[in-house]
Amino acid sequence: MLTAAQQKVKQELEELHANGHFQKEVKFNSPANKRSKKKRIFLLIGVLLFCLFIIIYFSSSNHEEIVSYLAIEQNYTEQSAQLMNDVIEKRNLDLQEAKETQTKFLSNEIAVKAPASFKNHHQDMIAAMEQRLTILSYLAGKNIDPVRLNKYLIELDVKQELAADSLLTAFEREKIEYVVQDDGTVQYWINSTSYQNN
Repeated sequence: MLTAAQQKVKQELEELHANGHFQKEVKFNSPANKRSKKKRIFLLIGVLLFCLFIIIYFSSSNHEEIVSYLAIEQNYTEQSAQLMNDVIEKRNLDLQEAKETQTKFLSNEIAVKAPASFKNHHQDMIAAMEQRLTILSYLAGKNIDPVRLNKYLIELDVKQELAADSLLTAFEREKIEYVVQDDGTVQYWINSTSYQNN
């Protein structure tokens, strides 16, 4: 039970509250509260800048990895294609040595570590090199059927086209600017530096 004085104070508070002259909670911004908001804003900006730095750092290191991969892959591909052309045009008649060299190019290509976005392209390049090895193995045999050889050469062309298409797809996935030249070579730019892939 409330005493008479307590009841009188309670009644006056209820009247003030009913008339809107009394507020139970008074809110005000203290300087400490303002400093706390500034700290949160600066912390948020710092976190965003750090994330941006990490994205840029890994993006540039990924692009360096792509340039390195494509240079190594292009070297093996050019040597493999040149060996194949030499055999077809009868400039290299030692077919056993050509097969061994082609096998070495293929194993070197398989050993190359491709960036994640270039895995499909890497598999397509391996398939093209395997087809070249199949053709060289066939040519090393005794009975050569021109129709069957032509079939193998057409399959090689298809596999090389698939590899070219998967390269362009990888460039698009990585948002790398490129241009396909009239002769089929691809010129691409990474960090404002121009490169060319045959």
